[in-house]
Amino acid sequence: MIYNERLLFHTVTVPHNPPLRRRQSIDQPPIMRIVLLGKRVSENSRVGNFILGRAAFDSEAPPNFVERVVGRLKDRHVMVINSPQLLQQHLSLQHIVQTVKECLSLSDPGPHVIILLLKHDQCSTEDQECVEKVLHSFSERVYQHIMVITTQEPTETNEILQKIIQKCANRHFSLQRSSSHDDLLQMFEDIVQMNDGRHLVCAKFEASQYFTMKQQATAKFSEDMKLNLVMCGSDATLKSSISERILQQTERRSEVELHGRQINMVELPALFNTRLSEEEVMRQTLRCVSRCHPGVHVFLIIIPEAPLTDEEKAEMEEIQRIFSSRINKHIMILIIQNSEHQTAELNEETKTIIESFGGRHNFFGSTTQVCTLMEKIEQILEENRGGLFSTETFLEAQMKKLLKFEEMKKTDSPETHFLSKGNDHKVN
Repeated sequence: MIYNERLLFHTVTVPHNPPLRRRQSIDQPPIMRIVLLGKRVSENSRVGNFILGRAAFDSEAPPNFVERVVGRLKDRHVMVINSPQLLQQHLSLQHIVQTVKECLSLSDPGPHVIILLLKHDQCSTEDQECVEKVLHSFSERVYQHIMVITTQEPTETNEILQKIIQKCANRHFSLQRSSSHDDLLQMFEDIVQMNDGRHLVCAKFEASQYFTMKQQATAKFSEDMKLNLVMCGSDATLKSSISERILQQTERRSEVELHGRQINMVELPALFNTRLSEEEVMRQTLRCVSRCHPGVHVFLIIIPEAPLTDEEKAEMEEIQRIFSSRINKHIMILIIQNSEHQTAELNEETKTIIESFGGRHNFFGSTTQVCTLMEKIEQILEENRGGLFSTETFLEAQMKKLLKFEEMKKTDSPETHFLSKGNDHKVN
């Protein structure tokens, strides 16, 4: 699918016509990172969508799925990390700690605001104990960054809820149909300013392996570290069949052990010529990268041995345009051979396209051993010193595009800008 550049940025980071950037003070971080905690997917999705002003979160998403979406609240860049089940009472301490780690990792280096999504008629003593257990899992200083959001008008005062709100320095926002984004943003800004722009520091997790992965990424790739692979291409059936073969599974699973490594395989939906909306395609793209914590090690782009069709070439161009050229050092082109007489010869056009993606490629036929492919992937890891393509890398690339686009607009006359609308997709 071909994106309009303005809609691309509207969907991911900022609206079409953002205000001129102003100098950031020490108490105003470039992106405000918000963690949203609740009990139910539908409620969390509603609040998250209100914050971002669009349908960013799916009300039918899996309840145990922690998701991160970036957008804007008024004139402010915000990142919302949504954990829709962490305040449920039945969760074990181990489950809570692991989910808190994931929330903190997705908000790296830490959240500025943590939201408790609670209800007047569903707040008991057990809920209070659950809230305190969850918050203590973050940090002893968590209450400096906490606020409460409720989504219903109370029929009567709930003393337990009032105690929680008081402990959160009486920071409470009641979300109703007439609620104002300005009021909510001001509450967020007040929390950030009170903390001098500093995010929540969770020292208890800093020494854990979960949070040292980022440091390990600059060192040699560890044998016991999860290997995150993303399967790309225009043919969904072909991607699935190759994924199954790599994972050596007759019944598909997302994570398996392969050659001594834990493999996390994620399939990227086709980006070109799809029936999905631009917003949904971008949402799935971000989700794909987010599912590869702490980042993607290798993107496998599937192409046939035969000359590429226009659709296949457009898909590859779309991948590179959306992710930027920074993806190239993480790409392996996987050339699928179906003929009985397999050769290593490629036509000149295919060679040129492969070179534009960094030149790494591997033939993959019916007799090819998976271990051969793994050796090639190991070489990429060595070349990159374990480096990753993370969600932050993706967002930085989008921001760079946006700034370049805004600079171009400043030099354009209104007539030129109007006539160039149809060519926005050419901006790199």
